[in-house]
Amino acid sequence: MAVETAPAPTAYDEWRDRRWRLTVLVFVGLWLATAVALGLTGEKRSDLNQLSASISDGSVTQVEIVSAPRDSWRGRTTVMLRWRGSWLDRFAEVQVDGRRTPGTFDGGNGIVGDPVKYLQAGAFPQELDITYVDHPSHQEWRGWRAPHWVGWLGVATWFGTVLLAGNGPEPWRATKWAWTWLTLWGGPLGCLACFLLGGPLGLGRPRDLGRRLTGGWAFLIGVVFLGGSSSGT
Repeated sequence: MAVETAPAPTAYDEWRDRRWRLTVLVFVGLWLATAVALGLTGEKRSDLNQLSASISDGSVTQVEIVSAPRDSWRGRTTVMLRWRGSWLDRFAEVQVDGRRTPGTFDGGNGIVGDPVKYLQAGAFPQELDITYVDHPSHQEWRGWRAPHWVGWLGVATWFGTVLLAGNGPEPWRATKWAWTWLTLWGGPLGCLACFLLGGPLGLGRPRDLGRRLTGGWAFLIGVVFLGGSSSGT
């Protein structure tokens, strides 16, 4: 009687080993922790027009002016305004020109005269709470500002994922060099693609494991299409 035996596991199936499963779960947890920390402590870049609209419709009742002169507004300077949006904290860098007649706009993202009076006028007849605060120690990346520890957590997790892609088991759909370039150039999006398509999570195993994107093509894709994903503003 013939006995059927299961096919021997290949190098492409090493992601299913316990040690690699645990390693991948650690990195997934780190990415989730970074995303949660960014949402809770970070701020998304916006503009004065969005702030003015939110003040007018009453959805914003508190605004912070960061590291600005508190006695008088003279000359031309750039200040940061912070407020709470519908889901996230937001900020905008605004040019303030105290040399010109108040009541006129200075471009699309500027205030002429005292910004406190300008913002309060937009809120009338509602009350608008405006406070002065010191500049927090934040890092900025692609329109997001967050405390330094969040930035370092994200960078460490990102480069750890790059090393995992290049030094882990044989990946799916692309070679190790290809996934290294894609995770390096693609930042968080490239890392997510590697987890979902490259084999670490074991999802959607392709039938033909031999057909894979090579490192040269991945490098060109990263330079042309993903170069801006991992660069700062």
